[in-house]
Amino acid sequence: MRADRLLSLILLLQARGRMPASALAAELEVSVRTVYRDLAALSVAGVPVLAESGPGGGCELLEGYRFPLRGLRPDEAEALLILGVPHALGDLGLDEALTQAHRQIRTTAGMASEDAALVHLDMPRWFGSQEEVPQLRTMAQAVRQRRQLAVARDDKPARIVGPLGLVNKAGTWYLVVLIPGRPVTVFRAARIRAARLLSTPVERPDGFNLGGFWAQWSAEFEASRPRLAVTVRAAPQALAVFPEIFGSGVPEAGAPDEQGWRVVTLTFEHELAAVHRLAGFGGLVQVMDPPLVREHLLATAHEILRCYGS
Repeated sequence: MRADRLLSLILLLQARGRMPASALAAELEVSVRTVYRDLAALSVAGVPVLAESGPGGGCELLEGYRFPLRGLRPDEAEALLILGVPHALGDLGLDEALTQAHRQIRTTAGMASEDAALVHLDMPRWFGSQEEVPQLRTMAQAVRQRRQLAVARDDKPARIVGPLGLVNKAGTWYLVVLIPGRPVTVFRAARIRAARLLSTPVERPDGFNLGGFWAQWSAEFEASRPRLAVTVRAAPQALAVFPEIFGSGVPEAGAPDEQGWRVVTLTFEHELAAVHRLAGFGGLVQVMDPPLVREHLLATAHEILRCYGS
């Protein structure tokens, strides 16, 4: 267990640079005294660690030192190499770094250089346009170095935030931030038009986990969106393409009638969204409820006739 902790201590310092002993103790779930004992053990073993106590002090590795990655089992190396370089890492400017890391892992693990990745992540959905995120690399730098950012979103004034992580949701980047006096929140990264890296460190909330936070926030976001239930009678041809148009969350349809049509209830954010998405089905979908959607759909049909009719 201590060997694992010593390795984790080295990797923490290598990844984040100078850290207070108290922060290291919190990360490793040990006492500050244990951290200093581990640092002394690493120094005896030849790892160039520096520790400075008192206000403004901290622990760090000698500049330029990199811990050699050795002793990997074949399955451990395979786990690190199984993924190719996703496009998202290129957005962050880490594609070349990851390629070099893969090369070192292959060398130290004795794997052939031609061993290729077995899984490739192509995260953006089909036919989705790629958002421009000009400040993404600055955000990524702030997240890696745990430093605050001064950001300006759209037409809003600049404000100081504490970046806690970046999330790529189906090709769209989001920045998870801490704002003093407010709960942890989420910014759409493409809407950040300016970002300036500050020297002030970010104090992460105790026990914060990016994956856990995102799962909870996503569920709350989905639940908070307005929902309009629309009951329709749909032909088999329409039902066949419902998953492509409305996603995988289409509820199960009722039993077919004599013509094979089924009744299903769909949800939309508002009436206009329902009308626009259902109009493309023409006569293959009949709206049963609510009546207001039927009226808007009929009005839309008349507008189309006036536009294209003779």
